[in-house]
Amino acid sequence: MPSFCFFTLASLFVRLIGIFFVASFSAHAAEPVSTKEMSLLLSDHALVDTIWRTSTSRKIDADSLKAALRKSDFVLLGEKHDNARHHHIQAELSAAILQGSSKPAALIFEMLEPAHQDSLDKADSYSLEELGSIVEWEARGWPSWQDYQPIFAKGREAGAPLFSGNPNRKMLMDIGRGGALSQDDLVGLRWEQDYNEDQRDSLLDELVDSHCGMMGREQMAPLVTLQRLKDAFMGRAMRLNGKDRPAILIAGNGHVRKDRGVPFFLDQDKETLSVAVLEVVRGKIHVENYPAFDAKLYDYVWFTPRVDEIDPCEKFREQLERMKEKMKAKSDHKDNG
Repeated sequence: MPSFCFFTLASLFVRLIGIFFVASFSAHAAEPVSTKEMSLLLSDHALVDTIWRTSTSRKIDADSLKAALRKSDFVLLGEKHDNARHHHIQAELSAAILQGSSKPAALIFEMLEPAHQDSLDKADSYSLEELGSIVEWEARGWPSWQDYQPIFAKGREAGAPLFSGNPNRKMLMDIGRGGALSQDDLVGLRWEQDYNEDQRDSLLDELVDSHCGMMGREQMAPLVTLQRLKDAFMGRAMRLNGKDRPAILIAGNGHVRKDRGVPFFLDQDKETLSVAVLEVVRGKIHVENYPAFDAKLYDYVWFTPRVDEIDPCEKFREQLERMKEKMKAKSDHKDNG
């Protein structure tokens, strides 16, 4: 199943259509737990810590990848949100780009919203622990702030400016209900750049699959608009903040894919490289076995151990039941109140 980041979209959409679901690869947890405290699985897998250039199907080393990234205008670093190893890789690659740039690259985060920008502009005034609390990282449903701190630490060491990439949740809710973006919101957004039929069908297939077929294509259709909105916002943030310096995006693998993710909204005359950081799968020891190993989707793929081997559809069903119980308890309390 695809390791897409739909937890924000799904939790918002629950309220929009009154259907109880959360994404099968949800980053949303009541008590975020650092994967540093967990043992990653399949660390002895043949592909773990191998890096591949998709266009040549050749394995490369980390130094070669870093050298390529340092030559780029836009670098998109993917992740599976709840795997701490992915954030250490992002920190390592970000540091290499920052050290090789005459002007510190801009660091842009899917996990941050416009409301946080004032705090990001003053980030040096806070400790890293304080910053996570100020931007309500875990309170908004993202995995452990501790796991992401290495990226922020490398940015701080290099004097890199920090920027939000995501639209705020109210905007997502409004658009999900069928609302329209304001003229101010549209400035520089390239919102008129819509998906073609193949891109839309591809995303719908991913959405239906990531929800284990429990939601039909018609029900998933509004999420296509929300996904495009998130990617358009992150694309604008990269263009605006990368005018005279490199820009690095930290986001889920689904957002950094080249065919219909954030790169779809970037300038085509700029040097753009996308890196997927993927968990290995038991029994799949050849790169060709991984759908993400595709030059049309990513320029490079870095394989890591897994957080777990739980059947994602079983996990999804459990999340679904928990959400139903919570919603029922809330409804009962309201009725009895």
